Amino acid sequence: MNIFLLLLLLLLCFFFLLKSGDITRAQDDNYATEEQEVKGFDENTLFSPYTKQEWRSYQHKKINEGRKTQLKFMITYPNKTAVKGAKLYIKQLTSDFHWGCGMTHRILNNSAYKKWFASKFTAADFHNELKWYYTEPTPGQENYTDPDAMLKFTDEHGIIVRGHTVLWDDVKYQQKWVRKLSPEKLLQAANKRVDSVVTRYKGRLVGWDVMNENLHHNFFEKRLGKNASAYFYNRVHNIDPDTTLYMNEFNTTEHVNDEWAPPEKYLRRLKKIQAYPGNSGMKMGIGLECHYGAEPIDLHYVRNSLIFLSQAGLPIWLTELDVKMDPTLENKTQLQVIYLEEILRESFCHAAVKAIVIWTGASIDGCDVMCMTNEKLENTPVGDLIDRLMEEWKTGNIEVVSDSKGISRVSVFNGRYEVTVVDPVTDVSSSVTFKVDKVSIPDGNVHLQVLG
Repeated sequence: MNIFLLLLLLLLCFFFLLKSGDITRAQDDNYATEEQEVKGFDENTLFSPYTKQEWRSYQHKKINEGRKTQLKFMITYPNKTAVKGAKLYIKQLTSDFHWGCGMTHRILNNSAYKKWFASKFTAADFHNELKWYYTEPTPGQENYTDPDAMLKFTDEHGIIVRGHTVLWDDVKYQQKWVRKLSPEKLLQAANKRVDSVVTRYKGRLVGWDVMNENLHHNFFEKRLGKNASAYFYNRVHNIDPDTTLYMNEFNTTEHVNDEWAPPEKYLRRLKKIQAYPGNSGMKMGIGLECHYGAEPIDLHYVRNSLIFLSQAGLPIWLTELDVKMDPTLENKTQLQVIYLEEILRESFCHAAVKAIVIWTGASIDGCDVMCMTNEKLENTPVGDLIDRLMEEWKTGNIEVVSDSKGISRVSVFNGRYEVTVVDPVTDVSSSVTFKVDKVSIPDGNVHLQVLG
């Protein structure tokens, strides 16, 4: 009887840990956490039954495993003898991870905003300017003036752009003239829309949201049949085959009780799209809007959702991340920063998450939920947080000296690097650039020669 009770207790414990995220138990006593006190709010409730230290330790471990590479530099002369005292200057040129931000046409006539945006972000998501209702409000009268100009700006500054969105499955975002079309005319109009926008920007975008929010909504499916989304993905793929095509959905990580778009339904729909005739070789990705609300964030659900979605082996983009606060809450600004930081930290520790797009940046763009700056481009507390994390999640410049065996070891974030090595005797230097990740340098060994 005692053995039976013991086994039952162990099973109950295992079930509890599974529901709560048992993977949080990684330990790292050297990893410090920062405490934030807000009146009437106990931050520890976000991590319960674990401590904040345990939660951070797991994140730190996963970042080291998935975001960083341990490098072993071996410095020699041409005759293969080791160089003691060689100086290495290591500079990160680019990151494999992208910080992005929402952008509107208001940026086009604001040089200060352009400078601010280009100095911070390597990715952008246009709010409305690529949407059908924006480019063709009246049938047959297309206007791409704004997106053309915005893409010119992003191209000039090396900012990658998502194609948001080709079509939208929500009836309320269809033009009045589109809603009135018969199924036959709707198919003709939608095909024309797809061909127009995708052909115009073929090869210039990092990805397309083909059918926005097709888990919560079904405007096209109700009128054109259950395979409408899969059909349009196929059409986009045939025009722009080298560009990744995304689903883009809300509440997949935000709300545990949303029955329309949980992770398992998300992947089920994605696999149906892939199974459509002609779609088997299509490059696909996972787009998560991440519009979090004012209620306490369920970090366990966020973690387990991202783990589940990562198993698909596809790139994940957080495409419209913000945290909406109840304006009547006391200390709402502090709470917003706390929630946002925990969401960002949890998201970043999952290596499948390739980019996070903040929604939006400056109040110039009319952001009504979360702003990084005011109208003078001065940081808000949200902006201060994001700046701090941007610094934390990049390598920066490193200077090291080789030991008696000509070896130096460093841990760096994955990306592209320039390394300059200086001869300790002649002071002659040489530089190389290379990609750093566990695929490009699987053993972490980098052999460099000093010219002498």
